[in-house]
Amino acid sequence: MALRPSSLPSLALVALGFGSGLFLGRSAPVVAQVQVPPAYLKLQTATPGTPQAGHTNMTGTAIAGQFVGGGSGLTGLNASNIGTGTLASARLPNPLALSGAAASATGILMGTNTSVNNDSAGLRGVSNGGGGVTYGVWGQSNSPTGTGIIGWASSFTGNTNGVYGLTYSSSGRAVYGYANSSTGFAVGLYGDSASNAGCGVFGRSTAGTGTTYGIRGESGSTDGQGVYGLAYASSGPAYGVMGQSGSTSGRGVYGLVSASSGTTAGVWGEVASSDGAGVYGSATAAAGTCAGVRGYTTSLNGAGMVGENFSNVGNTYGVYGYAASATGYALWAQGRTGASGTKSFRIDHPADPENKFLLHYSTEMPEPQNGYNGVVKTDAHGKAWVQLPDYFESINKDFRYQLTVIDESEASGFVQVRVARKIQGNRFLIETNAPGIEVSWEVKAIRNDRWVRRYGAPVEVDKTGRERGKYLHPELYGQPEERGLNFRSLTERPAITGKP
Repeated sequence: MALRPSSLPSLALVALGFGSGLFLGRSAPVVAQVQVPPAYLKLQTATPGTPQAGHTNMTGTAIAGQFVGGGSGLTGLNASNIGTGTLASARLPNPLALSGAAASATGILMGTNTSVNNDSAGLRGVSNGGGGVTYGVWGQSNSPTGTGIIGWASSFTGNTNGVYGLTYSSSGRAVYGYANSSTGFAVGLYGDSASNAGCGVFGRSTAGTGTTYGIRGESGSTDGQGVYGLAYASSGPAYGVMGQSGSTSGRGVYGLVSASSGTTAGVWGEVASSDGAGVYGSATAAAGTCAGVRGYTTSLNGAGMVGENFSNVGNTYGVYGYAASATGYALWAQGRTGASGTKSFRIDHPADPENKFLLHYSTEMPEPQNGYNGVVKTDAHGKAWVQLPDYFESINKDFRYQLTVIDESEASGFVQVRVARKIQGNRFLIETNAPGIEVSWEVKAIRNDRWVRRYGAPVEVDKTGRERGKYLHPELYGQPEERGLNFRSLTERPAITGKP
């Protein structure tokens, strides 16, 4: 009898093949088969493990552990292997935090660039923030002897830079150093050079015009320094500060102190070398009005430049000037000059030039005078005209005469001499009572050039302001040194501290 499917409820056709036979029986429950995909990342038990070649392509959040195996955390990081588009926000965590440790090598990240192009960079930081205090690169070190950012140029040739700063802003800073510690020897920007011809800090302005600065220092402290230079080398041409400017109106070194009180200095130089210079200015231009060091002040009782020497023994100098030109000036004053001591010239002693100096001192008078002298011989009539410079009457007044007869003859009696005609037309007439007589003459006159006519030549001047009650030399009047006009206590005087 044939079986109909409808007469067999809950039954299913099951075909089991054994060889070529067919077996029909009751069905079993159907079990779903799950396809397991292959792993994209293979966990490895060994450290550092076996490198796996390939690419990653994923979405979502990536959580990674430590990079091991001696390699860098991230290498070859650029747009071609990360992807295109917004690099930081779309393909890297923001901020990107890396951590690691290295005793003397790069702890985390080293930027290397082998390109020969001028604008290539091993590591570049860019900040496009439109407001606030933003930083292209921020370096921080919590070590007492560490460095937030260190720039190193290991090449022994070429014009290399350990750190190079560039800004296009009219009020920006190419390199800005800031030390916010209120105590200790804090340095905003510190430069050190071990080369015998190098510079710890080198400032250069290549602009051909304008008010440019090789290095400019400012200090708002009442006891600070705009620029502080210290050369602690014991030999050689050591410089506390050296500035150079190629501009026709620039400054090699420009120091500005904005404080209105206190012991301040626009430029302060200090040196421990016996042949060094606290501040050394060099003007190498072959022409023009250039200055090795120039001081400027608008203070009522200030000084454009002050030189001080606190040693009370030895041949010391407050200010020393040198001019190699025979027509130049080692020291020049555009205006009055003065001294509270003697004024002299000093030369090598002609009798012992290797061991002695010879000094001659200036004659002082309570009025500015010009002197002219010479020797003239009278003619057969006992007369002689003395010709003075053609500018004589234009710069002098109140003429004074002095005549002395020079007569070595054995004739009895004395030769008389007189001024027969006073100065007129820049000459005067001498007359003797005998012919052919030599006469030594001297004329002195009061200066009357345009400068003296405008500014005068005062003799007695009242002390004003901070000068009142003070002495130029208090020790000459039995007064303590504190009464000196320019007195500075030992605590106010600079001390050479040596290497920082």
